[in-house]
Amino acid sequence: MAVQWLRRLALAAVVLGGLWTWISRPEAHQVGVADAPAPRVGVPAPDFTLPALRDAQLIRLSDLRGRIVVLNFWATWCPPCRVEMPALHHVQHSIPDVVVVGVNQQESVERVDRFMREQALDFPIALDVQGEVNRLYRVRALPTTFFIDRAGVIRDIVYGGPLTKALIESKVSALR
Repeated sequence: MAVQWLRRLALAAVVLGGLWTWISRPEAHQVGVADAPAPRVGVPAPDFTLPALRDAQLIRLSDLRGRIVVLNFWATWCPPCRVEMPALHHVQHSIPDVVVVGVNQQESVERVDRFMREQALDFPIALDVQGEVNRLYRVRALPTTFFIDRAGVIRDIVYGGPLTKALIESKVSALR
């Protein structure tokens, strides 16, 4: 009995290790991802352009310079992401000069739109259908949130969640 458990544990370790290796591999064939430094506090946030969920427009990070940006990587299937969405919505609508941008991770327009409508959320959502921005920002866990100052510099990063209104407000206040 103990031998069977050890075999199962060893097999699980091999499978998970292989999965982690595959997920963590360099994406040299992606546009500039392998050469770009990993985003970190104190450096400019990498620019990107993604289609917006609604209005057939594009969301370009550099267009938001002069405003504080809360850049949140999320997915509808992620429980902590779902929990923090109302807090992000609140911040978007209650603090002037703050823009919340949700970068959805490789889900269909229909699924994301349905989720946003069901939850009565209306802050900007960028659709990262190919996962390019996810790789550019080296996102390894959802949710991941970058707090970017008016000059476009990353000032804080929060891995995991869910974020609360109070936490988001305190991070944003530090950038004002």
